[in-house]
Amino acid sequence: MSRSAEVTDKTDGPIQNGPTLNSPLGGMRVLDFSMFMAGPYCSRLLADAGAEVIKVEPPEGDFMRKSSPMRGEHSGFFGHLNCGKKSLTLDLKDPKDRAVIDALMPTVDVVLENFRPGVTQRLGLSYDDLAALRPDLVYCSVSGYGQTGPAAHMPAYAPIVHAASGFDLAQMDYDPRQDRPIPNRSTTADILAATHAFGGICAALVHRQNGGGGDHVDVALMDIMHQMLGYEVQTAQMEVVRTPVIFEPIKTLDGFIVIAPISQLNFEALVKATGHIEWLADERISTPLGRSNNWAHLTNLVAAWAADKSADTCIEAILTAGCPCTKYHTVAESMATRQVAHRGSMIEIEDGSGRYLVPNAPF
Repeated sequence: MSRSAEVTDKTDGPIQNGPTLNSPLGGMRVLDFSMFMAGPYCSRLLADAGAEVIKVEPPEGDFMRKSSPMRGEHSGFFGHLNCGKKSLTLDLKDPKDRAVIDALMPTVDVVLENFRPGVTQRLGLSYDDLAALRPDLVYCSVSGYGQTGPAAHMPAYAPIVHAASGFDLAQMDYDPRQDRPIPNRSTTADILAATHAFGGICAALVHRQNGGGGDHVDVALMDIMHQMLGYEVQTAQMEVVRTPVIFEPIKTLDGFIVIAPISQLNFEALVKATGHIEWLADERISTPLGRSNNWAHLTNLVAAWAADKSADTCIEAILTAGCPCTKYHTVAESMATRQVAHRGSMIEIEDGSGRYLVPNAPF
């Protein structure tokens, strides 16, 4: 809908837990200028918490509407990120369309954007511009490197930040078989940025409620990746570093498992499950420090035990004894587990191509 302050509900499916006044963010209105992943997933969490989210798209629509995987003419990925929102189509460079934003602002509590720093200033949509129309506005910017500084204007998506933050080389270093960073399509930085932005917005809303007024929340993907790399950030500052615990897949007859005997009780449970009582007398693995220094040796011992057994047999024995472990699942297998069904972790939505599942809000 162009050049009108009226907003239509164009959600990708029925809102299972839609905005109501008794929802955590019920009564809050969010104007969402973001596209792709980090911003849209943040605003989806805001919608899941009960806020009314108005997604502002260019006349051609968010390019994620045509992102694979497609179901007919509709992107399941787009629906995954944007269900529960309303849609408003505007050309932000057109003064008449731009006036719609000004008309909405007195009713807006939160603005979210993930333009490259500097774009909102050129469009007249910066924090200062919009706070002049809503003084207690909570405004959140999500970008690769932050709103200020020598790298602020560099374009970045999650894979770029993964490489620049040290994340990719750290993962390569943990596998001696690798001589180059591993190809991937991880969106870790985007999802972490979205959740941190969600938390920052909620904190700013509480601050406002307590009389602190509005605020500008500045979320940088690079900062978030360094937070996630807490172990690596510390080891980067030390000359001598002990070999870290690295969790490796253990091959069975029909798949792979992974174990995590972190505590002493976990280890003793693993010993019970495998029947290898002699491990309790092996100084290399019988104590927490010994296991930490000889984790690969312990993994090899368990791999020898598991080699002639099915994954399910291994898992049943180890879990029954009380040691954390799991079989490696496909995404489809994981979605179909009884625990996912019990928690309602997948919900059904609908778009023009039919009904399908998306993950529910993790909270």
